[in-house]
Amino acid sequence: MPHYVINHSGALFSPKKSPLDIFSPLPLGEGKYNAKVRYEPGNRIRITCFSRPIFNSDGLERIQFPYTGQVDPRPQIWNPFTDRLEYVAKFHDPQARREDSIKRAIDKAFEIGLSNDFRYFITLTLSREKIDRYNLAEIYPKLKNWLSNRVSRNKMDYLLFPEYHKQKKGEKRPAVHFHLLANAEGLQLVDSGKRTQSGQTIYNLPGWKYGFSTCIELDGRPAIVRYVTKYITKSNQSILGKSYLSGGKTLKRSLPCEYLNCEYEEFEGREYHIPDAHMSVKYRTYDLDMPEQEDEWFE
Repeated sequence: MPHYVINHSGALFSPKKSPLDIFSPLPLGEGKYNAKVRYEPGNRIRITCFSRPIFNSDGLERIQFPYTGQVDPRPQIWNPFTDRLEYVAKFHDPQARREDSIKRAIDKAFEIGLSNDFRYFITLTLSREKIDRYNLAEIYPKLKNWLSNRVSRNKMDYLLFPEYHKQKKGEKRPAVHFHLLANAEGLQLVDSGKRTQSGQTIYNLPGWKYGFSTCIELDGRPAIVRYVTKYITKSNQSILGKSYLSGGKTLKRSLPCEYLNCEYEEFEGREYHIPDAHMSVKYRTYDLDMPEQEDEWFE
């Protein structure tokens, strides 16, 4: 059993102690919290606990700080399309400081991904015969127009990640392509005749006029979201000026959560030290249906 469980009121507590011993509400008027509990689909909870209060009464972080910490030099993630573990490109040099904006972008994109039951995983590439695939000033307006049309005509909700191709010999800069998690009504799909390694049909989108496209129907597994958010790195922030794009009239952007006070030293989780901010943070995710298993997707 996990050390912490959910009681009938939805509050987090330790079965071995009084609920107030580990997590407790703040005295009226203080309005500062050091722990956030996020309730995720599939009866899972994710806990973020700082060594001192950083959340105000509205649940917003009060301070910004550079994020540092050691990362597994060979991190892996489960690829739901091949049903196997694959190595993930590191977010930064282990000796370099990882910017807090990257960590925040990953967290927010992951939350958006979990908040929506996306149906499609789409990849859009650019053809040199149809567009200058290196010119972001030309690409971005056309991409935004295509997304806007899909929102208007197909009621599409989306979470999009730009990514550079590997730079080829003779290229002055790498070309760009895009990955999307999306929901849409009446989206035109054409069977490409190809299949994924796990046997899923790979479709093309005739409506994408600027290059090639692939589309795979999803089954709602959280592993899809984890896999796609791996595309957030330092490099893709410079592509469109942000790590990801999101939109749609019915897109959900947050999960239910609550803010509490926690005894930091007694909380068990993966810990990172933040020297510049003179504090530390711990993370832990519980699958309440499978209490012996914990999800350590924090990078």
